[in-house]
Amino acid sequence: MLKPDALTEQLTELSSLLSAYPFGVGGSCLLWQLGLDVQPTDIDLVCTEADFAAISALLTHAGYQAQSIKSDPMYATAKFNHFRHIEGRSVDLMAGIAVRKDNVISRFAFHPERCRWQDGICWMPPADWLHIYQLFGRSERVAQLRQYLVKLRLGSLS
Repeated sequence: MLKPDALTEQLTELSSLLSAYPFGVGGSCLLWQLGLDVQPTDIDLVCTEADFAAISALLTHAGYQAQSIKSDPMYATAKFNHFRHIEGRSVDLMAGIAVRKDNVISRFAFHPERCRWQDGICWMPPADWLHIYQLFGRSERVAQLRQYLVKLRLGSLS
């Protein structure tokens, strides 16, 4: 269980706010929750493309301000918003995650039914973020998650 702190409080508040929609928390917050040596600087949320506008509106209504950021030609994600909040970490909301490499687009299919609620927070599965980090070319994160998943599998076999 996570110790009560500002990040846990913000994640719990966001999960409560968005509970009517299929979504999940991932990225560095997920690695942190798994006990990996990570200090999250932002919050990554993944949702369906159909719910992206509604979730963006909820975040705006809750005091998050959408920020324009320079796009990277590598990313071909269908929908993306970067939000800032005065009293917490920034939030990246993504739907239809995709990456362009060598004129080929690789996509991640979000399956919200695989997310799980724990202590009031809706977490994406580590295997999903392994796939996303592979798409993003984040080798350090890929290695961390692979090691975690191997330990998890070995532990379940004993």
